[in-house]
Amino acid sequence: MNYGPVLAAAFVLWPVLAVLGGQGFAPLLGLTGFAALFLSRPRLPPAMFASLGFVFIVWAAASEFWAPGDRHLISGSLLEGNFSVESRGLSFLVIALTSGLTTAGTLRAAPSPRASGIVAAMLGVQAALVVLSPYLSGFVLSAVYGEDVKRLHEGAQNVGRGANTAAIGLALLLPMLVFGWKVPGAVLAAVVTLGAALAYQLLGSHSALFAIGGMGLAMGLIALMPRTGFRWLFGAIAGYIAAAPVLLAALIRWLDVIAPTLPASFRSRLWSWEVVIGRITDAPLLGHGLNATRSWKETFETRPDWLAQLPDFWTHYPIVPGHPHNMALQIWAETGMIGAVLAALGLVALGFHLPRPAELRPEIRYAAAGLAGSAIVIFSFAYSVWNEGFWASLALAAAAIVLWHRTLGERDA
Repeated sequence: MNYGPVLAAAFVLWPVLAVLGGQGFAPLLGLTGFAALFLSRPRLPPAMFASLGFVFIVWAAASEFWAPGDRHLISGSLLEGNFSVESRGLSFLVIALTSGLTTAGTLRAAPSPRASGIVAAMLGVQAALVVLSPYLSGFVLSAVYGEDVKRLHEGAQNVGRGANTAAIGLALLLPMLVFGWKVPGAVLAAVVTLGAALAYQLLGSHSALFAIGGMGLAMGLIALMPRTGFRWLFGAIAGYIAAAPVLLAALIRWLDVIAPTLPASFRSRLWSWEVVIGRITDAPLLGHGLNATRSWKETFETRPDWLAQLPDFWTHYPIVPGHPHNMALQIWAETGMIGAVLAALGLVALGFHLPRPAELRPEIRYAAAGLAGSAIVIFSFAYSVWNEGFWASLALAAAAIVLWHRTLGERDA
């Protein structure tokens, strides 16, 4: 059996899961990985970048043993319907395995034009939903959640997460429009991009808005460097992770002059990074352990100098709100220099593993670059590094690019 229809079936659910906040991507990835075992029989051993990535995940999972707080692998019961995996390290080992199986399975998939078309169509559906979301979200949220303030807030957060997922999907969709439909496709891509940017601005989804810029910069780098672009792109991302505490400390100092003019939310983000950088120096080699940042409960009440620059309702707000909203810093804080170096080495290996950009069809090379560019922006501003939904959506998007490569490459042969 061909693996392409399995991936197409998964992408039929992509817009729905994105609207619901994206956490459903992790179990969906589990299903695609499980199917790959039977339909595609991925080859072993894995590539060097995948091996290094898995070693990083194993190290991160091991760090859970010296993290603060109680440690439980699982909780609840299957019979009672409240079973859950409490160990974030174990969850990420599963995510890593299913990501590898899904990607490896797609690498062995037969050409599948219909499945590839379904994937592209579903990304188009999600793009349309995002463009319309500022005008429909209020009505939909009220209809679904009623007047419950807490649930309305959760619904609004899901809209923001959906915007981030759409930014990942745009990186794949836009090159397919431009190079697949030529002039009409380029016009439609421009309309979609402008519509999405306006929607992100109206929704206040700044990470998704900046992701469009990251996507464009990464695509521009590939256009300028058709032979070594991927090596420079992933090498730069690796360098950013490896040097994150130094780079972000320098950014904070550079912004000190204009900090009073920045929005309170942005200043609080900079202060959160400053606290995390200080904590990194307490355990630079091993880190504080997986999810340690969740235990840092200090509020702005402990920093009256910062609180004086914020409205009063920030008094009891945590300086580090669960995680630093910068995955590179979180990797350093929780897995230490060892974890950061392992992650960086895996990205360098990926850059050298990928074919030269000029050897790939334009829609494939620009989609791969755009995916990396948009992802690194979201990586820097939005989620916890242990957000299963984000990584699962990224793995599925990468598998979609591989499916298109398998299909378009074979059709041209």
